[in-house]
Amino acid sequence: MSKLLVSWVAKNHDFIRNEKGGFKEVANHGPHYQFYQHFYNSRGYDKHILLYSSADQELWVEHLKSVVYQLNSKANIEIRFLELKNVISLEEIKPKVESLLVSLAENEIDIFFSPGTSIMQLSWFMCHQSLGLNTHLIQTSEGKFHADKKPKLEELSLESGYAPLAATIKQVHATRAKADSHFKLTPSIESVYKRAEQVAHTDRVTVLIRGESGTGKEHLARHIHNQSARRNAPFLAINCSALSDTLLESRLFGHKKGMFTGADKDSTGLFEQADGGTIFLDEIGDISPQMQQTLLRVLQEREIQPIGGDLKKINVRVVAATNAPLEQMCMEGRFRWDLYYRLAVAELELPSLCDRGLSEVKLYLEHFVKVKRAEFAKPKELKFTKEALAAVLNYTFPGNVRELENMVESLYVFCDEDVNYNDLPKRLRYPEAEHSLLLDDVEKAHVIRVYHLKNRNLTHTEQALGISKNTLKKKLRLYGVQKEETELEEG
Repeated sequence: MSKLLVSWVAKNHDFIRNEKGGFKEVANHGPHYQFYQHFYNSRGYDKHILLYSSADQELWVEHLKSVVYQLNSKANIEIRFLELKNVISLEEIKPKVESLLVSLAENEIDIFFSPGTSIMQLSWFMCHQSLGLNTHLIQTSEGKFHADKKPKLEELSLESGYAPLAATIKQVHATRAKADSHFKLTPSIESVYKRAEQVAHTDRVTVLIRGESGTGKEHLARHIHNQSARRNAPFLAINCSALSDTLLESRLFGHKKGMFTGADKDSTGLFEQADGGTIFLDEIGDISPQMQQTLLRVLQEREIQPIGGDLKKINVRVVAATNAPLEQMCMEGRFRWDLYYRLAVAELELPSLCDRGLSEVKLYLEHFVKVKRAEFAKPKELKFTKEALAAVLNYTFPGNVRELENMVESLYVFCDEDVNYNDLPKRLRYPEAEHSLLLDDVEKAHVIRVYHLKNRNLTHTEQALGISKNTLKKKLRLYGVQKEETELEEG
């Protein structure tokens, strides 16, 4: 068994930035510099796994690693990329650090709690409490806070309570409340939310929400919970596709001490934690046949059985979500019909952003421009040039509302006020045909597809398309098919 140190890099505290906001140097007052300077040698680590969440942080982290080696040449640092789209999303962060810690379960793990966002800290805390692994939460404080002016390291004692954690949890609720107040209810989904309120008032009815990624399925599930008699009880969410069978079963139903490697204490599952409230099972179509059978029994009997434990009655409303074609999966034998019928007592469907129409894309764009200006404390709202706005409106946003929101956030980072065409992400400036609403792009994709479908035979292609051979040759050359190739195929 090895002793490991795990931590997130703290971009705002581990580094000093230049005038343009780029990297200048590693901060000697930063958490990692201080840790290596004062505490690393005495802790006996075999390896430090240093996590970063965005590709643009890679060079910064390499600089930090280089400086750390100057402090301790024997340090063993493994830099690991754990991509996060939203560093204040508990729903995104927790499953990823959970999977990381489970993969390291054979080791003793110190979790350096100090660096990272408050939601990263909360994720560490929840994993430490629930996974039953040999983990320790440690934090440091700067010397300026102590009489002897020396930095201190302490292990967090959960038994005696931890006030900063309470503040973190409050921040989570505040963040969620803030996000909820910024939600935009547009005409195309008003009817969905009205139906959701009807469902909310009928207790214990299971709900199946359908919709593509980024359409707001969890928000709708939370709305059902908040409109129901269960509103004052917990709402807990889990992404079923992110976990293995054993880990998913443990997270949902709990386990007893010693039932598998790393289970050195009893753990309460989400169904039990959500007693009286609602549990949201995202990506339900990805669970295994064995888990389907287990979940069916839970829904039928309203009782769970922790791994190695006894049966327990539960009082939880289940809301599930998927973008998978469950009916087709049932016909193919990949999903149980009886479970499908249990889940789909009430079905709600959220349309994709593309299906909501151009007018709603404009509404969302205007909405996020206003909301994100306040969040980023920018003095002025973004203004799109005519060309940039046309590119945005001609893009289908396969990532739906979430992708549009993230795009606006990115533009506020890199633009002061005016948004020009070249400021847009490359995927908007050069969209694949399937993600473009422009007729020319769709026509190009169709012509090339038929051309290859007909084995690049010009005669067969022109007949299939109903156009002349000269028109076909002109289009293929316009689309980048070499002149020599078209002439060769003709012969």
